[in-house]
Amino acid sequence: MNKFIENLNIYLGGKKIKNSYISLITGWDKSKVSRILNGEVEIKMADAEELASMLGKDIAFFLGDKAKILGEISSNKQFSYCNGYLKKEDNIIARQLLEMFRYYDALVYER
Repeated sequence: MNKFIENLNIYLGGKKIKNSYISLITGWDKSKVSRILNGEVEIKMADAEELASMLGKDIAFFLGDKAKILGEISSNKQFSYCNGYLKKEDNIIARQLLEMFRYYDALVYER
């Protein structure tokens, strides 16, 4: 699995994907992500497959040739994540919430 971690780190670095994002998409604790990516603990096969899948790849991609990973990094393909789109009414509510939080202190704390 060392090859998996080595290639994974090359991919993450090249795509500028942060550990916090890995933690977000996998649901793993940030310290677990850090220990895995630093090679401090051995990643389980199930975790490796899950992580590869969350990145839109299969495990064979990260176990394969480093040149393929470097080629993808240098291509114009961008990694993105979308959790859906806001409807018009959701967008209005989101803006109202942001505006409310801008004045959170004034709303919560009495002077």
